[in-house]
Amino acid sequence: MFYIKSLLALALLSLAVAPALAQHDCANCPSAKAATCCVGTATAAENPSGAKQVWNALPGYGKKAWIGQDHYFTYSFDKKPKMGPAVLKVQLFSKDGKRVPGWEILGKSGMPSMSGAHDAEAVFKLNKKGDYLLPVTFVMPGEWEIKLTFKKDGKVIYLGSFKLNV
Repeated sequence: MFYIKSLLALALLSLAVAPALAQHDCANCPSAKAATCCVGTATAAENPSGAKQVWNALPGYGKKAWIGQDHYFTYSFDKKPKMGPAVLKVQLFSKDGKRVPGWEILGKSGMPSMSGAHDAEAVFKLNKKGDYLLPVTFVMPGEWEIKLTFKKDGKVIYLGSFKLNV
């Protein structure tokens, strides 16, 4: 009986660890500077063409993340994320540093180790200052992933994600 329980536990652990080991490194991808990378995890709903895409790994808080050659954005939380609500702020700029309104930014949060258990998805709201804001509620400690989808005129322009520990 102990042997069967051990095998079951090992099988469950391998299911949890395998996706992390198979994660694609966009920094070394030949198309990393393009709007999307060469292989990955985007769903058909996010990518109607059916071609595989990857969520580009985003730089740290406050650092520029380029969308092609004409736009970039920065992101940060209003406070250090911990259990409970926090507001994620995205600032979108043209290459000359001017704010860019009129885009749709979708945010999806969840725990990679518990896919689907605590996932939430919503559209960022644009405030008067030109910041795109999204409330994110962290319901338990652990590793979280935030995925950002940038759309212009209904077309997906860029996919980016970052992970954090709460």
